[in-house]
Amino acid sequence: MQLNDILEENSVKAISQKTKISEENLENLLAKRFENLKKVKTMGFISIIEREYNADLSAIRDEAQAYYADAAEDRSVTLGMPIVEEKKGTSKIFLLIVLGLLGYATWYFLTQFDKKHLSELIPFVDEATIESFMGEDKSKSDVDALSIAKVSTKKVAEVVPKVEAPKKAITAEVITDDASVVVAETVTDITPTQETTEALPEVTETKMVSIVPVSRLWFGVIDMETGKRDHFSVSDAYDLDVTDKSWLVATSSAPFSLKEADRLKEFNDAKEHYFQIDKNGITSLSKQEYVTLGGYAQW
Repeated sequence: MQLNDILEENSVKAISQKTKISEENLENLLAKRFENLKKVKTMGFISIIEREYNADLSAIRDEAQAYYADAAEDRSVTLGMPIVEEKKGTSKIFLLIVLGLLGYATWYFLTQFDKKHLSELIPFVDEATIESFMGEDKSKSDVDALSIAKVSTKKVAEVVPKVEAPKKAITAEVITDDASVVVAETVTDITPTQETTEALPEVTETKMVSIVPVSRLWFGVIDMETGKRDHFSVSDAYDLDVTDKSWLVATSSAPFSLKEADRLKEFNDAKEHYFQIDKNGITSLSKQEYVTLGGYAQW
């Protein structure tokens, strides 16, 4: 049975119902509009019709094979050149990016790293080589250090007053009588008194307490003398000067430590904390005590 015989005995709708092929696809196949069908579907529809109607559709199968072969050849010729060109362009851009990154890394290494970083990154390099590489910077640092030392010495000399050695005073007394004139000399020591000696300036040692966060910590501080308050969110240590000041401190629940001289106390209980910090030390407070001393109930 040929395709024409099938169409004479059956309508397109009947063929669609029997083969489960949509009427639109059947019409495209029967009209040989292969451009509207994919090759796999076309060959599948032909095989289904042959099976259901015991037909021979080799003629239309050959036409379809020829059409798809020509179409595939046209596509391969048309698409060949642009693909090659696109790959070349992409390779050039990638190469430029890599060269740019290498140039930046070289510049950063030569200009930004100091001797310490070089020692850490290249521990096997001879110390003399590093000294030679960093020679110019080191010489400059030595000159700066000498300048600072001279200035410091000069300032110390200005601060310390000169104390003169005891001086001797000579007084002359003239004694007269009828026979002769007698001159007597009396030598006395003059020792500088408290009033004549300049007092040395009193040096006050600065006392600091450091707030050291584990990662990031919020805290608020209040100057107990002036009532001025401020708050911070830090990830590095923050120093409070307690030489002549007293502070009220409130922290968030993040972990941190308080460092006073060589003593370090850790707080990692996930609670808010309140303190009075002054030259006498660190005093932990309850929130009520903190508010009573002038702290803020809410920041």
